[in-house]
Amino acid sequence: MLYITLWKEDDIMAEELPSYKTELISIENLEKDYYEIKIKKPSDMNWVAGQYMRLGLPTKEVTEKKKLRALSFASLPEDDVILLGTRTGKEISNFKQNLLTVQPGEEVEVKGPLGQFTLPEDGNQTLVFFAGGVGVTPIRALLEKLAKDKSERTIKFVYSSLDYYFYKEDFAEFKKSLPNAEFIFVRDENDVDRELTKLTSELANDALYYVSSSEKIVESVSQSLQDKGIDAENIKHDILYGY
Repeated sequence: MLYITLWKEDDIMAEELPSYKTELISIENLEKDYYEIKIKKPSDMNWVAGQYMRLGLPTKEVTEKKKLRALSFASLPEDDVILLGTRTGKEISNFKQNLLTVQPGEEVEVKGPLGQFTLPEDGNQTLVFFAGGVGVTPIRALLEKLAKDKSERTIKFVYSSLDYYFYKEDFAEFKKSLPNAEFIFVRDENDVDRELTKLTSELANDALYYVSSSEKIVESVSQSLQDKGIDAENIKHDILYGY
């Protein structure tokens, strides 16, 4: 039976979260509908690699029911900037329409952190990361943390995208500090299945598997891992809604 924990759907009410007023640094259109967002990190805010936050736009009139949107941290708190990545998709939501009009220096609201898509306490366990599209954002933070720690773990990173790879240059830099890491860039479902088949055959349940992407892809990849013999408790999930 497929088992998935929906971290972005937890029951914590937004008003119960620590809330910070800060400002936008920049929004950059990197490629097609891919955007990189930089926000000034509040001095008293902290988080753990792999977690996410909720973003509000107090200077805009968001007409949708959900006034806050969940976005994963792609950076670490010591970077002194909140780095986020997102896509608008073919039909741009009202929230993202408003987000793209926020100017540098304009106020934004940040709530959080939340989530348990974080590194294990066991410092030796093999880690397998799978990212689809913008699902790479929390994995970027996890890999940056491992690189800064000069981790000697065995790391396998499979990144699937049809048209654009977020942070590809960053990953090349991180790899210099990760002697036992392998980064694999693929484009379609057949490539994904081939790489996951190889990895699960080699590592089985001796590894911890991280899966981050849209809901449909997370469900598909998680089911595929379990079909290949991976126990549900060895799979962590991070679902990104509303590309």
